[in-house]
Parts: sequence; structure tokens; C-alpha cells
Amino acid sequence: MITWVLLAAFMAACAPSEPRQGGIVRKVNIARPSLEANVSSKEFSGIIREAAEVNLAFRVAGPIGEIYVKEGDFVRQGDLVARIEPRDYEIQAEVYQAQYAGIKAEFDRLTELNSRKSVADNDYDKAVAGEKMLRMQLKNALDQLQDTRLEAPFSGYIQAVKYHKGEMVNTGMTIATLIDVKSYLVEVDLPVSFYIRRDDFFEFSCSQPLISSERYPIELTGYQKKANNSQLFRTTFRLDPKLNPHFAPGMAVNVSITYRNQPDDMLSVPLSAIFRDKDGTFVWKYSPDRSTVHKQAVVIENLSAAGMIRILSGLVETDEIVVSGVGMLYEGQAVEPLGNVAETNVGGLL
Repeated sequence: MITWVLLAAFMAACAPSEPRQGGIVRKVNIARPSLEANVSSKEFSGIIREAAEVNLAFRVAGPIGEIYVKEGDFVRQGDLVARIEPRDYEIQAEVYQAQYAGIKAEFDRLTELNSRKSVADNDYDKAVAGEKMLRMQLKNALDQLQDTRLEAPFSGYIQAVKYHKGEMVNTGMTIATLIDVKSYLVEVDLPVSFYIRRDDFFEFSCSQPLISSERYPIELTGYQKKANNSQLFRTTFRLDPKLNPHFAPGMAVNVSITYRNQPDDMLSVPLSAIFRDKDGTFVWKYSPDRSTVHKQAVVIENLSAAGMIRILSGLVETDEIVVSGVGMLYEGQAVEPLGNVAETNVGGLL
């Protein structure tokens, strides 16, 4: 891309000459501003993230009896990751089972007597409460015994293992980290100037040149509503890992966003039509009724394709401007347009 320094130097070289006498009529190439394509695209740097990262922890405390995985292992949903030594929890469950078996027999007997109205209501209510309490205690003991097994909540890769067999752990302490690989997220930071045009976005893709030149579709999932300290808005996309097995979390990718151009952004003219003087940036606008030219101030943006420069304001689509030899003209000079510019000669460059 031509830098603004080179652009300024080019426009200075094209500055118009001083007015000269003699009524010289110059032949000039005349063209109208061209409409840019209805869509454009921009590319940003992004990074692949795992869809989810979960810290796996026991719901009960005790010494670790066994660790069944190591870092990098793939586990399926329900696979056993680790186990706490179950001895104390087995004893607890057996005690409650014995206690419940005894009270359940008595409860059943009182229930039969109550159906025949042969037991006081107060005694029966106490039996009901006692049976329910012991039943809940037994269920809790069985649940704790089951919780000595740490199972994978979904399929993925073990990212880290933080404890070893025999170590004492408490409830909630992270034993291992599991990452979800059913889908990937691609994160991109968009500048404010582009974020505010998000309603015009309609197509997204990414590529990794070290893997392949192919572009892979990605799906927009959302934007953060608050900019970070660098005035960038975090934008997230979803990427299907099955598209290329070489994709991995942490990998950098190039993200392309295709967007619809706004009507005011779609005019461009050849760079050769632009000149600059002490008063600003201009083009020569042609007046067909007088066959003369006069300066028209314009506001320019950046270079687009094929030596064209985008016009933000100052021209409309029906204006006719001089597109070559602008340094030889002066205000009000009489000119004669050359032959019609061919449709394939965009901007009259040829």
C-alpha cells in the first residue's frame, strides 16, 4: 500500500500550474467517479480457543486412591479420571444401610397397625419422621461413595493433572483440567471504527497459512459490549475442528470479515485525478455547459484496488472530473474532452 507520505508527494507533484493567458484549450481525459463493489472484506489476526475449559474436582475429601489419566490424554464423557480411596465411605454407607434396614422393618409394622387404627397417631408420625431421616442419611452416604469417583463430564483432552496418587485433597480442589474439543472458538479484537459497522457484516472465514491456503468458514457467536483499554471489542466465532485436523487451541489464524459497503463509501477516483495545494485536496471538475474546469474540494480516505482512491465527500456519481494531466490546468481553463472512455478503461487511466 502507498503510504500517506508518498501519496502527499504525488499530489504535490500534480499541483496545478499558474494561470496562463492566450485562451489555450487543452484536451483532457474526463471520467465520472466509479462505484466500488457492493461488498468489501478486511482481515484481522485471531486466535483459536477451546470451547470450554473445566476444572475437575471431587465433591468429597480424602486421599487419592488412583489417577487414571495424564496430560494430553483424550477422555470420553463418563470415563474415570481419578478416584478417592473409598474405604471410609464404604463403611459409612454400610452402617446407614444396617440402621435403615432395622428401622424400615419397624416402620412397615407400624404402617400395618396404623391402617387398622391400632397405633397412636403420635407414635406413627414419629416412625414416619425417623424412617425419612434415616433414608436421607443412607442416600447421602451412597452419594458420597459414588462421589469418590471423578468422571469426565464431556469428551475432551486432559490439559493438566495437578495431584498424584496418595495426596490428600479437600472438596472443590482442582484435580485435573479438561478442555472441550467438540468445537473451537476463534477470538478477534475489532477496532471501534469497524465494530460500529457490525450490522453490515455477513460472511466470515479464517485461514492458517502454515497449514493450508484454504479459507474455512466460521460462525459469528457474539461481541463483547465493552471495549478494552485499547479500544478494541472482543468478537467470538465458532470453528468446526473437523474442517482441518491440524487446527489446535492457541493457534493464530487470519480472520476475514466480508461486509456490505455503505452508499457514501462507494465512490472512488483514480489517484491521478487528485492534487493538493495550500488550501487542501482537490480534483478538477468539468462543466459541460461552459467546457471549463474548476477546483472541487474533496475528502479522501485510503487507496483501494488498481490505483483508485476512495472519496468520502465532495463528489457525486454524476460529476465529471479530469483524470490525467491535472498539473497542467488552472481555474476556469477551457478544455476539450477526449473521446469517450471505454468501459474497460476504468477511470480513464489508459
